[in-house]
Amino acid sequence: MVDKYDFELDMIGDNSNSLILREIAPNSNVLEFGPAHGRMTKYLKETLNCTISIVEKDTESGTQASIFSNYPFVGDYWGDIEKYNWLDKFNVLHIKFDYVIFADVLEHLYNPWEVLSSVKRVLKDTGSVLISVPNVAHNSVLIDLFNNKFEYREVGLLDNTHIRFFTQPSLLDMVTKAGFSVKKILDAHNAVENTEFKNSFEDVPEDVAIFLKQREYGDVYQFVWSLSL
Repeated sequence: MVDKYDFELDMIGDNSNSLILREIAPNSNVLEFGPAHGRMTKYLKETLNCTISIVEKDTESGTQASIFSNYPFVGDYWGDIEKYNWLDKFNVLHIKFDYVIFADVLEHLYNPWEVLSSVKRVLKDTGSVLISVPNVAHNSVLIDLFNNKFEYREVGLLDNTHIRFFTQPSLLDMVTKAGFSVKKILDAHNAVENTEFKNSFEDVPEDVAIFLKQREYGDVYQFVWSLSL
């Protein structure tokens, strides 16, 4: 069976994965949540020579990612982020990280607020948390809503496994309440006509299109932020 998250790493374009990986210094200690099949894990290990711990609930994909991980936490017991068994283990081992990565992960969690706050216990004082989160207020979503459409998809902004949805203010609110500051904004942009929705500004009245084109964050496809304590 083909996994919808099993795709090649693109380090040429400005996507959520490449934007995050460019922020990581070689030889760092990294905690990666939800690595799937390990496309980023492989790069961290082989190109950046990092020491990597992964937390992945899916046993099949996590086993593949474990090949490139020094400390894999995989499966329903260790790899379920919201069971926090990984956190207890790291606390016992007194392991702290230079970077913690949530690349398109937080939106899949029931309580991302608590999870984000919890990683403060394993982050070095000088460390960074790197997150990427889809923007549910992208203009392509709003164009569909204007036309009474709201359709989940296999991947993308309305991925059918997303549990939580964020706009810029709601994401900032979560980050702030979790005890972090936004150190750097690296957002990934995508024009309406290039998204999975296959729509355009021609699908709404001209005055609506003019308004949408002027909206702040309207072309932000994913919020990609570097957070600090």
